[in-house]
Amino acid sequence: MALRNRSFLLVLAGFAAGAATVAAGFVVAAPGGSADEPSDHAYVVSIDEIRSNLVPGQVFSGQFTRRVTMSDGSTRVVTLRPVRQNGEEWVELIDTSASGTNRSYMGPNGTTTNGTLMINVKDAAVLAAAIKRLHESSTK
Repeated sequence: MALRNRSFLLVLAGFAAGAATVAAGFVVAAPGGSADEPSDHAYVVSIDEIRSNLVPGQVFSGQFTRRVTMSDGSTRVVTLRPVRQNGEEWVELIDTSASGTNRSYMGPNGTTTNGTLMINVKDAAVLAAAIKRLHESSTK
């Protein structure tokens, strides 16, 4: 249970770091297009294995791809790509390992697991607004 709490705290700290980066006014590169396109939004991603934090809160826009090494030595390639389907925003997840490729979709503020791999994505603007509200309420 302590390991799970530690992982949660690491994920939360990663999101806070990413949100602070966004809130501080750093520019995140994004492809051209209208502001309504999901690929123009900045997202914060955290990738965890039940035993360790593999990618702590990293801001991305457009597409994110990372090769991670699991505790058993196997590797996985995780690709995240914001998309719009039927008028709704989704984040496409492509998880490739030696046993094959899995494709799934999650909301722009979602978490999904595939075996011992957990991928957590938050819309950076939503996360920054939540942190700002939390900060404002704590200073009152």
